[in-house]
This record gives sequence, C-alpha cells and structure tokens, in this order.
Amino acid sequence: MVSIPPPLHRRAGIGNKRWGSPFGDAKRFEGRRTVPTLFRFVAILALLGGLVFGGMVALVVFVQPVPREIVETVPPSKLQPK
Repeated sequence: MVSIPPPLHRRAGIGNKRWGSPFGDAKRFEGRRTVPTLFRFVAILALLGGLVFGGMVALVVFVQPVPREIVETVPPSKLQPK
C-alpha cells in the first residue's frame, strides 16, 4: 500500500498553525488594529536616516583631518583680464 502525503496547505488563509503564515495564528489579531504600511515605511526611513546622521556626527567628532599645504601654479593667461 502506498501512502499519500497530506497537501501542503490543509486549509486556506492565515492562521494555519502547521503550514500557514510564519506570523502565527490570525485569531490572535482579531479586534486589534495593525500598524499601517505607510507608517511603518516612514518609521523605517526615519530610523535609517537617524543612523546615517549619527554616523556623520561620529565622523565629525572622532576623525581629525591632517592639515597640509597645497601649491598650485596659475598660468599668467588666467590672470589677464579680457
């Protein structure tokens, strides 16, 4: 006798504990309000912007530039008014 394996999705939708959503049972979220997608996007952008800004502040505070002299010759033709 050959045994047939069960289908991957026993029932449709979120909340299938065996093969469903990796976020758990949908019944836990009934009656709750979820965070809107746009708000999540803006919050992630703000977090990334804060990290970039913090990195720039850290560069300003901790990195000291080395001063050096630069000499550049200017051709006389550039000094003559037209």
